[in-house]
Parts: sequence; structure tokens; C-alpha cells
Amino acid sequence: MQIKRDYSQPFFREPKRHPIRNILVAAIMGLLLGLGILSQWTLLENTADTIMGNAPTPTPLPSELATRASELMLMGDLEGAAELMEKVVSERPENPAYLYEYGSLLIDLTRYDEAYDLGAQIIDLNARDVRGFSLEANALVWQGQYSAAIPIALSGLELNPRFTSLYTALTRAYVETSRWNDGLDMAERGLSIDPNDAALSRAYAYALQSVAEYDQAVSYLEQSIEFRPTYLPTYFELAGLYLSQNRDQEAIDLYDRILSIEPRNARAMLRQCLAYRKVGEFARALGFCEDSVTNDGTDPEALFQLGLLYYRDRRFQDSRDTFAQCVEYDIGTYDLSCLYRLGLSHYYTGDCDTGWDFLQESLLIAQARDDGQIAIDNIRQGLNAIATDPNCPGYSGRLPTPTPIPEETEEAEI
Repeated sequence: MQIKRDYSQPFFREPKRHPIRNILVAAIMGLLLGLGILSQWTLLENTADTIMGNAPTPTPLPSELATRASELMLMGDLEGAAELMEKVVSERPENPAYLYEYGSLLIDLTRYDEAYDLGAQIIDLNARDVRGFSLEANALVWQGQYSAAIPIALSGLELNPRFTSLYTALTRAYVETSRWNDGLDMAERGLSIDPNDAALSRAYAYALQSVAEYDQAVSYLEQSIEFRPTYLPTYFELAGLYLSQNRDQEAIDLYDRILSIEPRNARAMLRQCLAYRKVGEFARALGFCEDSVTNDGTDPEALFQLGLLYYRDRRFQDSRDTFAQCVEYDIGTYDLSCLYRLGLSHYYTGDCDTGWDFLQESLLIAQARDDGQIAIDNIRQGLNAIATDPNCPGYSGRLPTPTPIPEETEEAEI
């Protein structure tokens, strides 16, 4: 049978139109098209950034930050290492290894309270983790709480008798509590476990000095520096020991090494100043003291020593200004020494009134101190000088025993 088609009608029947559905379809198609373009653009942009070297830097993992911190510590940048470890600990506060490493850095940076808290945090995580006991004990030792540190360190040894940092804490704690033999014994026991422990070698040297074994102490400080060549406190201790043995040039060389590691170390500059002064090279001493004050103008000891050198050279205006700074920043160690020399410097620059006032004030302070006799003698000589000086009218006869002011003794200046 043949089917006849009506060619007056379209081959495909036109569907009924639904306007709302057509709008939705168009919107979906537009959204899909936009997302496709955006994804392709982002891909192209990332590819271009990678080619041009502008790709975003991925956030480093805590383990990567800890590794970098260890590298900085070995280079001597303790501040930089601590900053990185602070980030590590903030991200991994439950990791005792990170807590211990950060706490050890804080002890090196004299941030003892924070180190102790990290030790307590480790113990909270695990009451048998010896690292927490070590941080607590060493932090207490450096805070001067020696008796409190001993039982904590001993408790740590019960958990792990091979953890040498505990022996370091016990060595110093026993020495400071006058148990010298116990201190020596603890250091020797620790070094038998790890003879390359820099902190323990340093502590052993400290114990040896307490029993006057200075040559051995030198050897162990030198050994500690060999194990940790960028840790500056050990250099200072060894240089001070060299000076006490009149090995002055070796001390000077050691301070030079410190400054090669940390060129703007004000404390090393001050110690170099004192070393050169000890050997009579006053011009070089003056230069280092000036550099020390330039780098830290608030250190009373540096200001005091610089003022003495100016005073020795009769540069009384400079000594006056320097002793005034010393009085401003001191909290009790050099206040009297700087104060009466400030009065003398004012007198020698022609200011009798101010000189007299400072000397009178310092005399009252000196008389109240058990160790003030040398200062009292120098102060009275200064007052006598003003009372007998015709250029200081109004002070004649104030003191009955006029004597000229002599050069100060070395004992009075140190």
C-alpha cells in the first residue's frame, strides 16, 4: 500500500512553544559557557605565571619550617630560628618534638618563662616525656631557681638516664648550691654518654672553675666552641677566662671572632675595649668603647667605661655628657660611680655649682653603702677642690681640710 504525503504540511511537526522553559535553557547554557571560559582563562593565567616565574608560592609545611629553623640556628641566627619555630608550634601544638626544639631556642634567647611553659605543655601531652622535664629544669636554672630545678631534673633522669640535657641542668644547679663535687660528677656522667654535647661541655667548664681547675675549664670551653661554633655566650666565657689568666692576646682574638660572626655586637665591642685597656692600648680601647655605645647607648657599663676613658684623657665635656647618660640609664650598679664622676666633670668644665650639687648627692649615697669608702674619699677630694678653688666663689671654707684632687686610682675606676 502506498502512503501519500501531503506536501502542504512541514515534514517535522513544529513543537508547541514554552517561553519560560526557553528562558531557563538559555540561562543554563550561558552559565555553562561562562564557566568554561573562566576555567580556560584561569588555566591560561596559571600557565603564564608558571612560565614567567610568577606562580603563587605554596605555604611551607611545618616540617619545612622546622628544617629551615635548624639551619638558621646552626648559622647563629637564633632570633630568626625562633620566629620560624613559633609558626611551627602554632600549627602543630601537639607535637612535643617541635615544642622541645622551640623551648631550647627560647632558653638560648633568655626567654626562660616561655621555655618553662613549653616544658609544662609537653608534660601535659605526655607525663612521661623527658623533654618536658628538661625544659622546665634548665629554664629554672637560668632563672636562678636552682633548688627547684634539681628535683625536676632528677625525676627526668628516672624516666631516661641518658638524656644529657638533664645532666647540664643538674651540673649548674649543684654548683650554684655549693655542691661542687655533685656538679662535677653530673657533668662527667653526662659526657660519658655524649662527649660531643656542647652545652654540657660548657657546664662542665663552669663546674671546673668553681674548684679552681682553670686550665681544664679552658679546654672544655674550647671544646664546646668546636661543637657549636656560632653560639656566642661560650666565646664570652672563654675570653673572660683568658683575660683572668693574662692570655690577653688570645682574648682579643676571640672577641674579634665574635665580631666576625656578629659585627654589631655591642657587648663584644665593650669587652674588646676593656681588653685593650688592660694591655695599655688606650686609643684602641676608646674606639671600641665608642663603638659599643654607638650600637647600644643605654648600656650603663659601656657608658661608664667610655666616661672613664674620656676622663682619663681630660676630655671633661665628653666625660660629663657620657656620665650623665650613665646616671640616666643605670639601675643600681654604676649609679654612684657615674654620679660622682659627673660632678667632677662638671667642676672641671667650670660649673662649680652643678659639680658641688652632684658631689654632695653622691656623698650621701656613698655613706649609706658598705662598700662606698673609695667613692667617699674621691668625693671628699672633689668637694675640697671646689672649696679651695678661687674660680668657685661662695664655697670657700665649706670643708675644713682643703686638699688638691689627685688622679684617681685604677682601683677606684674599675
